[in-house]
Amino acid sequence: MLRIDPRVRDLYKRILTVGVDYPKGLDYIRERAKRDFRKRADAKGGDLNHAINYGRFMVKEMIGVIQLKKYRTIKRRYEDDE
Repeated sequence: MLRIDPRVRDLYKRILTVGVDYPKGLDYIRERAKRDFRKRADAKGGDLNHAINYGRFMVKEMIGVIQLKKYRTIKRRYEDDE
């Protein structure tokens, strides 16, 4: 059976959770995540830590994009009311 580092599993779950609200949709995020995870499937040691840190950074970037989209939507709604 394939053993997956718990940090990798947690990162994948975080990406999917954040991807639900992502502007391009969950399917887009899932495809990109699978492709990137498979590309780095054989990472060990320092490379694994680097990949996990990069993944966490990307989750933060996704959250920023989601917040920006929500902010612009709310701003647009209130500007139309005036």
